[in-house]
Amino acid sequence: MEKSQPLSSELPSDPPPTYDAAAKEHGLPIRQPQQQQSPQQGRRLPPPAALDLPILRYMRTHRVILASASPRRRALLGQLGLPNIEVLPSTKPENLPKDQMGAFEYVSATAQQKALDVYQVAIKQVEEATQAAENGVLFDATTTTTTANGNGDGNNNNNKPSLKNKDPDLVIAADTVIVTRDGAILEKPTSEQAHVRMLKHLRDTRTHRVLTAICCVAPKPDASFPGYAIATHTEETRVTFAKAADGLPDDVIDAYVKTREGVDKAGGYAVQGLAGMLLVEKVEGSVDNVVGLPVRHCLRLCEKVVFKQDGDSEGEEE
Repeated sequence: MEKSQPLSSELPSDPPPTYDAAAKEHGLPIRQPQQQQSPQQGRRLPPPAALDLPILRYMRTHRVILASASPRRRALLGQLGLPNIEVLPSTKPENLPKDQMGAFEYVSATAQQKALDVYQVAIKQVEEATQAAENGVLFDATTTTTTANGNGDGNNNNNKPSLKNKDPDLVIAADTVIVTRDGAILEKPTSEQAHVRMLKHLRDTRTHRVLTAICCVAPKPDASFPGYAIATHTEETRVTFAKAADGLPDDVIDAYVKTREGVDKAGGYAVQGLAGMLLVEKVEGSVDNVVGLPVRHCLRLCEKVVFKQDGDSEGEEE
């Protein structure tokens, strides 16, 4: 019987075999080694180009005012390539009589009131700035504050051309309300208890309507009466809340209210936030209308008062 030989401890000098020969023998495709990407190939694609429409080109080069403090409305316009739009909210009380007006009439009249108030305030600020300049005083038309000539903070930007030193070319205002199944008009909740009651009512009645009125105002070149073109549109969207038995019991509503996400929103919820995941079951119509600004109709109204003023009547509702 032959003695077994100890295994050699020397490493083989030949490279390890590959599967290529066997693959060729069986007619199988040979997998090619993956090539490393060059640094240039690994770069991120450039961001998409800005939306290019005539009305957006106009809005980027003229004084356009959003008559609303809503960050959601400003964000929606920012997505259109208008990130630096001027914001000047109306300070006029929203005290139109709901009980004497229908929901459509109320929300439309409130939006018109906001638009005209801001349009007139902006013109007045420019007039005051012009008068102050004639009197040798530097006047900031955006904050209605004055500083003595030469005694400011050292940043004398008043000699630089600014859109804010001219009358507004376009004012956009909007108002959003919730209309319950029984016809009640809901706006922002006034307390935590009212917030909870509001959301429970919307859940228990299942479906409600969201109305957003847009109003756009632009000056008339010929200054014919009343001196501006104005147009409004009211958009309606139906929103259905989930049932208590389908994942929306009282404790979920209580927990949502404590997040305070919906404190400053009509109806007390934000469809673009947690509410869209927890409270809302279905949306029929424009989602951006529920957020607070139906963008497509907003642009159409802007085009109308800027480019198509012929035939418009004051306060025209579409």
